[in-house]
Amino acid sequence: MPRNISPKRKFLLIASVASAFVASTAIAAAYYQTGHLSNVLFPAGDLVLISLDSGLPDNCAGTPNGMMMIPASEKTMKASILSLLARGDSAQTTVTTYTSGRDGSGFCQVNQVVVSL
Repeated sequence: MPRNISPKRKFLLIASVASAFVASTAIAAAYYQTGHLSNVLFPAGDLVLISLDSGLPDNCAGTPNGMMMIPASEKTMKASILSLLARGDSAQTTVTTYTSGRDGSGFCQVNQVVVSL
């Protein structure tokens, strides 16, 4: 038997669902960022530093010069970034970086790079 739901209850139900969706989206942005490569640096050693035109994930606040570090051990990630540069369309290709925050070096550490083709 169907129940009639008052307009006030409908509003509260819709508002609750919407706020739960917004809250979960905000939490997700704490550790990832989607954008286009705006800067790639190759400092001494095997390190690669990158920045995105859209900024940093929340857990990277305070990283030097807005740069995120791809660790030296992550050869595949570095190769992906290099291949984007070699193709010449890195500024137009959407990239999502997943990060673990800053480490002892002060730089935000990249755990994963997803390239959207």
